[in-house]
Amino acid sequence: MNDLLQKDLGSTLLSVAVLLGWIGLVFTSLRIILLSIKKILEKVSNLSSK
Repeated sequence: MNDLLQKDLGSTLLSVAVLLGWIGLVFTSLRIILLSIKKILEKVSNLSSK
């Protein structure tokens, strides 16, 4: 019984780690995209103000 619980705990922890990794990748890519959009908008506004 203990062996079964340990395997279930291990697989649960692995699933949580994978899920957190995917969430981290999504937030990182969203941040990169938003920063790129911000820089593009700043350049466009600088060009239009000249």
